[in-house]
Amino acid sequence: LNFVLLTGFAVFLFGVPLTGSLPAFAAAALVYVTATSAMGLFLSTFMSSQIAAIFGTALITMIPATQYSGMIDPVSSLQGVGAFVGRIYPTTYFVTISRGVFSKALSFADLSGAFVPMLVAIPVLLGLGAAFLKKQAR
Repeated sequence: LNFVLLTGFAVFLFGVPLTGSLPAFAAAALVYVTATSAMGLFLSTFMSSQIAAIFGTALITMIPATQYSGMIDPVSSLQGVGAFVGRIYPTTYFVTISRGVFSKALSFADLSGAFVPMLVAIPVLLGLGAAFLKKQAR
């Protein structure tokens, strides 16, 4: 729902033209939400309560998403740990897809390289979440 509302606001309220493929953008949003949900699941395995998991996940995901995803500075200009985080973070690739769809009129075929890291992150993060999940006593 948020994806539809925010895309609608961008196009109709702010007049930002959607020049690329809407199906590619929608698919990217679905993959991105799945990857970030898997990241939240993995991070919640280290927390003792649901509130701690919510705050911890928000803190650990929002700061790197804005600082290292290429939203403010290009990932290619980052160095050290920042460059590493920028290359493995799913937000980096969603930002690339968003720019490609809105600004560069790119299609799914043009953006397929940005889908791969997000698609790889999903089973990796879900697997890590399952591996670190404490077994419940019966």
